Amino acid sequence: MAPRSLARLKSVDFYRKLPTDLTEATLSGAAISIATTFIILFLLGAELSSYMATQTRTELVVDRSAQGELLRINFNVSFPQLSCEFATLDISDAIGLKRFNLTKTVRKQPITADMQKAGQATEDRAHKEAKYDEEHPGFQYEDVNISQPLTEAIWEATAKRYDVLVVNFFAPWCPWCQRLAPTWEAVTEEIHNKYPEADGRIRLAKVDCTAEVELCRKHFITAFPSIRIFRHGSDDVVRLGHHEHESYYGDRTKADLVSMAESLVAQAGQPHALVKDVSRGAKSSGCNFSGFVLVKKVPGALHFVARAPGHSFDYLNMNLSHQVHYMYFGNKPSPRRRAALKYMHPLGLTDDWSDKLKGRSFSHESNGITYEHYLQVVLTTIEPRNRPELQFDAYEYTVQSHQYTTANPANLPNAGAGLPEIGDGHVSAKFTYKMSPIQIVVAEQPKQLYKFLTAICAVIGGVFTVAGIIDGMVHQVNKIAKKVELGKQG
Repeated sequence: MAPRSLARLKSVDFYRKLPTDLTEATLSGAAISIATTFIILFLLGAELSSYMATQTRTELVVDRSAQGELLRINFNVSFPQLSCEFATLDISDAIGLKRFNLTKTVRKQPITADMQKAGQATEDRAHKEAKYDEEHPGFQYEDVNISQPLTEAIWEATAKRYDVLVVNFFAPWCPWCQRLAPTWEAVTEEIHNKYPEADGRIRLAKVDCTAEVELCRKHFITAFPSIRIFRHGSDDVVRLGHHEHESYYGDRTKADLVSMAESLVAQAGQPHALVKDVSRGAKSSGCNFSGFVLVKKVPGALHFVARAPGHSFDYLNMNLSHQVHYMYFGNKPSPRRRAALKYMHPLGLTDDWSDKLKGRSFSHESNGITYEHYLQVVLTTIEPRNRPELQFDAYEYTVQSHQYTTANPANLPNAGAGLPEIGDGHVSAKFTYKMSPIQIVVAEQPKQLYKFLTAICAVIGGVFTVAGIIDGMVHQVNKIAKKVELGKQG
């Protein structure tokens, strides 16, 4: 029974065999068989490599960021002609956010005109609004005309004559200087009467920076009024190898100014020490900003500008040329994430893939120029398969830059009414950003095993079939050739 069943089973054999003695081996068939073997092995290797390689799927979707998620903006920008004393970073956005003089996440590094470090890097600090006295009546002066501003011709001799020289650098058009003027003259008279010329310990003076431009530039005066302190003819204070100067930032009432002057007199001949509301600042022409800000994902702008409560600025003579060391969005990827990002990014990573402004400089031969950079930001999310720890949000942007002349805010009607709004006539370096509502999602495409097996079968069967056809054609040609040869012999 069993032999019969096996005999019936043989009837369904798809691959029936011919006896060996009924087949014929040929040299052409051997050559085709060897070539077929190599072709099959090559195609199988290529198919295996394709199966093992990563394939991605790129989709465009509406931004899937969480509600209220903040965007991190990282920056490092150098301004060779913008002093750190009053340089600030402001931000604003399309839904009404306005923040002046960011301090918590911003560090300022004094630099020279050739962008070398010139002092200690510090976290930015906010300037307070100074208090003023009511206007004073006129005063009578004795011995010396203390209301006469100093000039460069008599500057050096005057500075060396006194142990302490307190100078009010002002501009006649400055409303804050106009408010301070009567108080300053009252304080000057009181101090002069108490410590006359023969005493030689202290003198209060003033310098008109519209008349003595070079003198004010020599002492890095960028805001009016600026109250500087000189000891023994110099404002140079060396600390940790860096040169600094002393400035008074306190209230501008007569009582406060007299108290400051009295404290300085008490130090005459004594070791150098700071007094109340007097701070040290680096003697340098430039400033480097570094740090980051967190903003909402709506159109907004970063403003690098000189501003401070109770001070006016001559923006027409201000130079905000700058170099961007880096400006990028989001977090910097770890080496593993960067490798995955480079591997899966649709077009690979270029050198400036996340930072189109890196290393670029912007300058103009004229002062009073505002620089504006318009950045359009796109979020690309990388989603590796079975490796959630390598998922990463990468921000790329395009940028267009522009320069234009800004009106001098000293001539605005509300120049002395308080801190101006962001962008009101200010010369600044402005980085405007706008997030795209479209997010690019690059996901690793899974591969099915059945497709790989199907491809293998197709390769083997297809190549074997084609090779069989070629072998048959070659065999027939050889047979015809032999018949022709035999016919010629007959």
